[in-house]
Amino acid sequence: MLKKISLLASVLYTISLTALSLININDVVKNIPSFNDKVLHALVHFIFVILWFIVFRYTLNKHYNKAILLAALSSVVYGILIECFQSWITVSRQSDYNDVFANVLGMVFASILLITIKKHLLKNNNSLLF
Repeated sequence: MLKKISLLASVLYTISLTALSLININDVVKNIPSFNDKVLHALVHFIFVILWFIVFRYTLNKHYNKAILLAALSSVVYGILIECFQSWITVSRQSDYNDVFANVLGMVFASILLITIKKHLLKNNNSLLF
């Protein structure tokens, strides 16, 4: 059950994120400072990595470190593609290299958290998650 829910949640999150990234939201976010936009990008990709890590690790049974790597790479590739799509197929959105940097920052923080959790659990001889 958890396997199906994690895959469904990750797919729905990714589809929602794609839609929100490509639709015109200028009227909604015109007063958001640029700094808050970058924090949002980092948070979105932090969540992206965590969700897809769960899928790779527990649904697809990948090794813990490989699941982190796959989730991190997926986040970076997805983030770059979305920025390219914003430039290529939308009129109201534009690509921004700073957004890609913020996406990568969120990915790095999520990866560090997952590595830290693994080290903590191994230190305490808790192999429940591995």
